[in-house]
Amino acid sequence: MTSAPPEPDLLGFLAVNRLFRGFPDAALDDLARTLETRLITEGEILFREGDPADGLYLVRSGHLAVILEWKGLGQERALVGPGDSVGVIQDFRGALRSATVRAAADSELLLLTPDAYRDLLQRHPDPFRRVGRSMAERVHRIHFDVIMRLNPLFADLGEKILAEIERAVEIRDVPSGTFLFRQNDPSDALYIVISGRLRIWQQQPGSNVFLNEVGQGGSVGEAGVITGNPRAADVKAIRDTVYARLDADELMRLLDAYPRPMNRLFVRMMQQHLGDPGGAPAKPVNSTSTFALVPVGPGVPIRDAGEALARALSRIGSTLALNSDMCDSRFGVDRVAQAGFDDPVNGPLLEWLNQQEFSHQFMVYVADGTFSNWTRRCVRQADHVLFVAEARGAPELGPVEERVLREENVPGLRKSLVLLQEPGTEVPSGTLAWLNARKIGMHHHVRKGSDTDFGRLARFLTGKAVALVLGGGGARGFAHVGVMRAMNELGIPIDLVAGTSMGALIASQCAMQWSPDEILQRTLALCLAGEQVTIPMVSVFAGARFIHGVRRLMQGAEIEDMWRNFFAVSCNLSRASVVVHDKGPLQEAVLASNTPPGLFPPRVDHGDLLVDGALLNNLPADIMQRYNEGGEMIAVDVSPREDLLANTEYKDGLSGVKVLMSKINPFAAPMHVPNIVDIITRSTAIGGLAQKQRVMQGIADVYLKPPVAKYAIMGYSDGPEIADIGYDDAMRSLEDWLTRRQRADAA
Repeated sequence: MTSAPPEPDLLGFLAVNRLFRGFPDAALDDLARTLETRLITEGEILFREGDPADGLYLVRSGHLAVILEWKGLGQERALVGPGDSVGVIQDFRGALRSATVRAAADSELLLLTPDAYRDLLQRHPDPFRRVGRSMAERVHRIHFDVIMRLNPLFADLGEKILAEIERAVEIRDVPSGTFLFRQNDPSDALYIVISGRLRIWQQQPGSNVFLNEVGQGGSVGEAGVITGNPRAADVKAIRDTVYARLDADELMRLLDAYPRPMNRLFVRMMQQHLGDPGGAPAKPVNSTSTFALVPVGPGVPIRDAGEALARALSRIGSTLALNSDMCDSRFGVDRVAQAGFDDPVNGPLLEWLNQQEFSHQFMVYVADGTFSNWTRRCVRQADHVLFVAEARGAPELGPVEERVLREENVPGLRKSLVLLQEPGTEVPSGTLAWLNARKIGMHHHVRKGSDTDFGRLARFLTGKAVALVLGGGGARGFAHVGVMRAMNELGIPIDLVAGTSMGALIASQCAMQWSPDEILQRTLALCLAGEQVTIPMVSVFAGARFIHGVRRLMQGAEIEDMWRNFFAVSCNLSRASVVVHDKGPLQEAVLASNTPPGLFPPRVDHGDLLVDGALLNNLPADIMQRYNEGGEMIAVDVSPREDLLANTEYKDGLSGVKVLMSKINPFAAPMHVPNIVDIITRSTAIGGLAQKQRVMQGIADVYLKPPVAKYAIMGYSDGPEIADIGYDDAMRSLEDWLTRRQRADAA
């Protein structure tokens, strides 16, 4: 302590500072005696991100620029001036700087060192504990400032409006499991997430319907404020969340003062939830950015899995992986990761973790092999929990997994299962037992050490998976094989795949990760095997050869065992509804989707009749949206809108004998009429043509329509030629799409 009394103007400066406002005179006097004066010139770096924290700086005169990076979107400067502060102070050692600070002008600073702070905390515990809480709010405000300036949602508002919004908001926090508001509550405010995650449900008769999730930088509540209607849904924090609350009256004041830019902001906010009302429907948004990897049982190589996932995520954006040892090392305090939740270090540790999440696009929290405090902390910080298991192990709930589910507040939190397969595994097996033992959202098969498999997992987790949707069309569907060949050559991954009819047959083999050449040869062999005609009481063909051929091809595989997520579409003829086959025997999904009514006998499922899915949905891109949340989609349509043209007229009925003679008698007048197979197959596909307009209007990112209409629907011997046409057409279209996407990313 310095013995000289502090200057009166310094005491006055501290007394009005918001960090120390209301302090007793004795506390202010002791504080003033401990502060060290630092002078810094314009352009000089005060400290850099990652430097050891040497204390809290108060700006007495001049200005400082706080330089932060948000989620890899860029860096932003938050200016602080007289009366403001930079840095944080804790009552423990080892903290690191979370930002870079540069002098924007010649400045006089007052430094409160960690040793001095600890001494003051002992002398005056109550007021100086309040300082810690005030500094936390200041950090959240700086983060909010940066989010506002880097988030495209708030683009072009202008500095004046942004500054008014920043002054008007209140910074608040809610623990995981807390409702921000309930359906039918008054719409009294707009909320913007600074850290954490919110989930939106709507109460409907008999159930709650999930609507959306909102992460850092997202907003909720704007619709009710704009319309004045009560809240339309429940909003609940699914992890500890800090948010900015803008009161409805303040919002209306801003709208009156700045009508055009504020109206543009409201439109963008509504579009992020509903899509463009004048164009494409909204794609589901996946803003998940923090992942917790929890081992199901002992011996799971959880840290290896965490490193592999972090490598894959780093190819998408800046990524930090933390296990308990790495947390201790980076934070600079031994065993800080295992600190109790009532330990004084817990608050600063949470602030540090939130800062890491703010600076990195993705975080991978790797839990311990036990239900430790670090494991619990990983789950509490996560947007998405991945339970990781050895696929060859026992499928029952593991001890750590069971305690996480029982003791942590995880209802509503995304949960998935990652099954680690051995490197040489051809087709996984036994997945159903794992799924029956637990309630999870999705599951993923990854081979240990496989960058390809972990890359697919990373794209799924971040809403960047690429889906391939294949339509029906008989032999014309061989074009799908050419499309897959083009995607392989262009380096476009196929993360999940689906189809109808012939598209389902080819998609199922793609899901097994067979190569395009293998798929072409196996499908040719199956389709050219022929089929036995039967007495047409139920169908023209008996279907036995095709059924046995599909069974041999699928080898008893289950949809749950597929490397790539898969579904097929059939039509429930008994109930006039679409059936989505996303679990169970793969062969049954393929057979149900490949049963044109009248040609093959319907499949019977619990007494209902299932027939070819083309009858209602020949290109199920709309269904794929539910599986590929926020990802990209390539849809391949091989069924032309116009087909079977230029037919010979027959006004007085048609004789089958006359048609037959026209084909075998060279002297008979030729008749151009379709055969019964063509008519039934074409009739089946017409119902699904209604889906095309929706696909072309924006459900799919790429809509491919290979020029294969000249080939007969049953012309399977032309399969290799059709595949080549599909390849040539896809190469042109996909190269153009990749170029446009690269330009958009660079913009």
